[in-house]
Amino acid sequence: MSIPKEPRQLMVNLMYLVLTAMLALNVSAEVMQALFSMDKSLNESSKLVEGSNEKLALAINKQADAYSQYEPFKEKVKKTQETASAFFNYVNELRGEIIEAAGGLDKNGLPQQKDNKDISQRVLLKNGRAEILKEKIIATRKQLLALVDDEATREQIANNIPLKLNPIPEDSDKKTWEQFTFQQMPVAAILPILSKFQNDAKLTETTILNHFFNQMNIDVVRPDKFYPVISTNNNYVIRGEKYEGEIFLAAYSSTADNLSISVDGRPLRVEDGKAIFATNPNSIGSREHNMAIKMTNPITGEEETFSRKFGYEVGDRSVAVSLDKMNVMYVGVENPVSISAAGIPTDKMRVSANGINLTKNGNGKYVAIPKRKGEASITISGGGLDPTTLKYKVKKIPNPVMKLGNNTGGSIRLAEFKAQQGLIPILENFDFDAKCSVDGFEITRVRNGDAATAKNRKARFGSDTRRLIDKAKLKDIFYFDNIKVRCPGDDAGRKMPGMFFNIK
Repeated sequence: MSIPKEPRQLMVNLMYLVLTAMLALNVSAEVMQALFSMDKSLNESSKLVEGSNEKLALAINKQADAYSQYEPFKEKVKKTQETASAFFNYVNELRGEIIEAAGGLDKNGLPQQKDNKDISQRVLLKNGRAEILKEKIIATRKQLLALVDDEATREQIANNIPLKLNPIPEDSDKKTWEQFTFQQMPVAAILPILSKFQNDAKLTETTILNHFFNQMNIDVVRPDKFYPVISTNNNYVIRGEKYEGEIFLAAYSSTADNLSISVDGRPLRVEDGKAIFATNPNSIGSREHNMAIKMTNPITGEEETFSRKFGYEVGDRSVAVSLDKMNVMYVGVENPVSISAAGIPTDKMRVSANGINLTKNGNGKYVAIPKRKGEASITISGGGLDPTTLKYKVKKIPNPVMKLGNNTGGSIRLAEFKAQQGLIPILENFDFDAKCSVDGFEITRVRNGDAATAKNRKARFGSDTRRLIDKAKLKDIFYFDNIKVRCPGDDAGRKMPGMFFNIK
């Protein structure tokens, strides 16, 4: 068994050993109180660790916001917190079940049946909750370790994190981990065991977050690694306009003010750790420059040089595509699209599409009819413009609202009900000129507990349906079920919610 390096984890492990030793003795009132004190200490430790983890995550996210190369760590931090919290919350639910099975809490905040040993058998072992807990420990450990990219580092962390299954001693008469951990355990012992698993999850979260923190080389006092960066508003400029960018050193410290910066050998003025590079390109095409930053390392006193190439594209062509009605396309309907290309003659512009039937409908106007939901794209090229592809989401037409006349259900007058000729699917708040059709439905008349049913094809009432409706009397109930509609672009009918009407 490896000895933890962190004092907090060493303390937790020692407490767990004490807990195991106590359980080998007769559980007296004093031992019970000691167990609950241990549970309280573990819970307090988890809260302290959680607060520390929140601060650590905040520091990582701030660094990721400041430097784009660290952006992937934000998602890793999020997944780490979500995974650990999901396990923590599951164990909390398990604690709640144990306390409820023990008759709830007494006036001192302790379980009523704190010395009951049958609860562990009934709640944890017989119902399989202990086995689920075991699987969640394994799965949570695996998910957290998977966030560490380097295999060697992952293996090293795996040997140190506390969230794991302790092996069953060879001299134990228990055959499974579940039995060894929970069988014949009083409620007073189960709670600190569960608290230990929660604490292990939080400490494992700390280890993973610390790894991310160290990977980012964060040192707010004396940075020892640097990366030259040029920040520009746009890497594409119009011929004759000014190109401007800020060159600075990532992780720049206030003590590192002895910098010299040059581009293509031409020195630039340095102020507040950065220099302004400006040029006026007079021809189109790609441009590439070499920048160099020299700095006396504030830690070692040695002069270091950092260099990097940067480039941009000079041109005088641009293109814009806009969807005239909504920011998505819909299958089966005509989606109006406007395409404009500054500086490109109309007869030179080429427009193609993937996943869309695209037809021209005037100067700069097009009609797009998507073939299927998912993603579609429009590509514009020609006239000196490199192929530019824009992607769009494609959705199915939303479900219509089923109406009988102006009614969607509820009470309806007898005369009005009999006057209706069929069901109407209405696309409410939909900006496109589209209509859905009814494939069929089933109508049921209920009177005095007796039911009569008829099937109907299409929206208009057929003869069987008409006969049921003509028989309608006051206090009848009519149900419209198994309603299927088909909207433009649908390969098959959609099942709609049923309707019912009370005849009054």
